[in-house]
Amino acid sequence: MFPTLSCGYKRLTEYVKLKPGAVTVGKPLLFSVYDVSGNLLLQQGYVITSREQLDRLYERGLFHVSLAQAVSKRSDQPMVDERRLNPFTELPVLLEDLETLLSHIVGTQEDSARRLRQLAGHILRMTEDDPDACLGLVHINTIEPSAYEQTLYHAILAALIGKHMGWETERLISQIMASLTANIALLPFQDKLNRSRHPLTEAQRAVLRKHPDLSSQALLRAGISDPLTLAAVQQHHEHPDGSGYPQGIMGQSIVPEAQVLALTERYTAMISQRAYRARMPVDQALRELAHHAANPEIYIAFFAQLTPFPPGVLVELVNGEIAVVTHRTRHPHGPRVRAIISSRGSMYHGAFLRESAEIEFAITGLKQLPSQPSLNPVLLWGTV
Repeated sequence: MFPTLSCGYKRLTEYVKLKPGAVTVGKPLLFSVYDVSGNLLLQQGYVITSREQLDRLYERGLFHVSLAQAVSKRSDQPMVDERRLNPFTELPVLLEDLETLLSHIVGTQEDSARRLRQLAGHILRMTEDDPDACLGLVHINTIEPSAYEQTLYHAILAALIGKHMGWETERLISQIMASLTANIALLPFQDKLNRSRHPLTEAQRAVLRKHPDLSSQALLRAGISDPLTLAAVQQHHEHPDGSGYPQGIMGQSIVPEAQVLALTERYTAMISQRAYRARMPVDQALRELAHHAANPEIYIAFFAQLTPFPPGVLVELVNGEIAVVTHRTRHPHGPRVRAIISSRGSMYHGAFLRESAEIEFAITGLKQLPSQPSLNPVLLWGTV
């Protein structure tokens, strides 16, 4: 029997066949995987170690979709969803909704504007419900994230930056809508480019330089006319000194939403591992970004949200343990972490709470391991 989810008097189950690209060798599963009989194959957080194992998983595996998706598919009546949204629970649905949305925009379907605003609102609520888990999602999934995954990370980070800056809801929605659609012209071949070990061709460079205009034109054809969204999409590769593209505009002419989007894209690219380069440690990426800060207000908000040890990064403790940062705290001496590897280098069967503000569990620095360990988000952040 398939496991079921309960919502009041309704019990709902929804499973979807895994798609190619949903999981990657070397990084933790972001959702649990079941076979056709509803038996658990692999727990959320398990790391796929070989291509053969991945191929077998695709032959047998399904992923469990969240309650919100089941309700939307099975009921014509809207339901009030009062759950606390957790990004690890929502991720399969978000990826499917994003793929559907972008295909509708490209196909100029009339529901595109509604779908875009609905997805942006869902992401905004998720970042408000559990911002630490949202940052955790961004930082534990840095081994060759797909183009769709990175698009979601841009939206999450942009929402957190805008929230910190005190932007009102409508402005935040415009920012998130831009983050979700800015690279729509690149998506057909973005994953291929990320996996390539060869330099870009001139034709590929030409498309890259045109994609802000191409993406904004696609939005207009689909009936999406929000001015802040369009401006951010068009300008997210412009630089204050005029050296950007496609128009070479300068300074205050670039809307803050475009600068926020540019910052989130650059950061996620820096900390992501690709076929042609290793990922950059988070502390190094933050130092480099601080050195080139173009808009102090935006960068201050960005650094304040991430903190020196953002949720999802690995750290070494003074007692020799390796831990995952799970929650930012207001304590000046450190965040809340959970130890996953002992001082002798063996994986714990669990994740043990440590308060890094205490001397015996103080953080000595960030830790980047040669391979990604199994990280179970249920133990680290919990799910609902």
